[in-house]
Amino acid sequence: MIFGHGGQRIATVSLDGTARIWDGVLGTLDDVLGQEVSGLKADIDTDERDVEMNGAFTPDDRFLATASVNGPIRIWDVERASLVTTIAGHESLVEHLEFSPVDGNILLTASHDGTARLWDVDGALTTALSHEYRPTFAVFSPDNVHLLTGGGDSAAHLWDVVSGRETIRFDTHEIIQNATFSPDGQQVATASLGGQVRIWDVATGSETAQFRSHGGLVQIQFGRDGKSLLVASINGTAQQWDAANGTELAVINTSSNLPQAILSPDGNLILSAREDNAGHLLTTGGAELRVLVGHQDRITAAAFSPDGQLVATGSLDHTARIWSTTDGANVGTLVGHTGALTVLAFSPDGQSLLTGSRDGTVRIWSVAGGLESAVLRGHDGAVDSAQFSPNGLYVVTASSKDRTVRLWATQSGRQIAVLGSHDEATVLLGFTRAAFSSDGARVAIVAGEKSVRIVRVFQAPKDLIDFARRTVPRELTACERRSFFLPADPATGTCPG
Repeated sequence: MIFGHGGQRIATVSLDGTARIWDGVLGTLDDVLGQEVSGLKADIDTDERDVEMNGAFTPDDRFLATASVNGPIRIWDVERASLVTTIAGHESLVEHLEFSPVDGNILLTASHDGTARLWDVDGALTTALSHEYRPTFAVFSPDNVHLLTGGGDSAAHLWDVVSGRETIRFDTHEIIQNATFSPDGQQVATASLGGQVRIWDVATGSETAQFRSHGGLVQIQFGRDGKSLLVASINGTAQQWDAANGTELAVINTSSNLPQAILSPDGNLILSAREDNAGHLLTTGGAELRVLVGHQDRITAAAFSPDGQLVATGSLDHTARIWSTTDGANVGTLVGHTGALTVLAFSPDGQSLLTGSRDGTVRIWSVAGGLESAVLRGHDGAVDSAQFSPNGLYVVTASSKDRTVRLWATQSGRQIAVLGSHDEATVLLGFTRAAFSSDGARVAIVAGEKSVRIVRVFQAPKDLIDFARRTVPRELTACERRSFFLPADPATGTCPG
């Protein structure tokens, strides 16, 4: 589904070879454009579409690469909704795709066939990087100069992007799970399956620090300044380490209901939830500032307001509460759901809060008064994700239970569109989530581990120009150009009548 600028126009593309234009407000059909998807049905086989494993956008979101379970990679022009090329070089499952971060002109792929490869956007192979074991991760450095690949053995491989030459091999002596660059690209962190984390200097290849996590490792991430490393473990423990010397800076414990720690927008506060039914506001150094007491059962969802002055928590007790981060005061209790809260999100202006629940509804509340302004009813099961659009005018929600993604108008709570249903070939399998892109132009839909789909939210100017040219295929006459105050043109003719 593709939405026009401002949400006033919606386009849907079907495997039947047609594109349909809809009024985004009234939901009425405006036009059917058969030629707009010429060749689409032949390009996408239903079975191949349903087993797509992952995908990646170029930095400008113009192109999308998708990989299917049987190896082929497709690169799409997202603005035109057209297939650019199909890459069939890999002989097995592609585990990872990533476009170069600076210009998006290079596609990096890592496959179970034991290779990582670099491709031009048009599908031409530029470099093949052979591995003894199949690579499970591959990532560009922030400056596009290096690649980092590995998985399956104890080595992480650093490559020069231009020459395709391996420059450094970081040997950890344990099977590597994942690795990442620091924000400045001068350090690499590697994490093993056993929980050993090591920091390496990219220039020399030497190890500068090491430490071991408290539990099974989930992910590693450098802080914004590159001086600290956050390590999240599957047992609900997050640790913060000094990346320079391996000193443990903080340990943050969370409950199994809210296993992740929530970071405030400015990065100065952390909210964790434990088995005591309370929220705990901490500094990034781990010092506890406030204990948010009021819920009658464990906390299952949380979100900071955009300015960080408020934090909202949702609980198994069916309520959501809004708290001041300054003094920990409960400034609002939101009652209305009949099931546990699953997701919370503030609107971009911080004036509204949405709450999703196992009762299948999403509710929108006024933050200032705590009053319910809209109830979004339509899902047949628990809501797993919900998010405001960047302009706050729309909400996208997803449910794994009924396998649908739905678009809503924020102010009225009216459902605008449904993506996927039980009786359609577009059923979404597995845990389903949906999110707007940062500019609100697209929605990403993730279903389990087998499907990543991108739908465009707004038409590009070129699409409107192409539509106009198809609608009025001839050039305007000189008289017609003058009537629209357009520049003079050598075309001849007179205006009718």
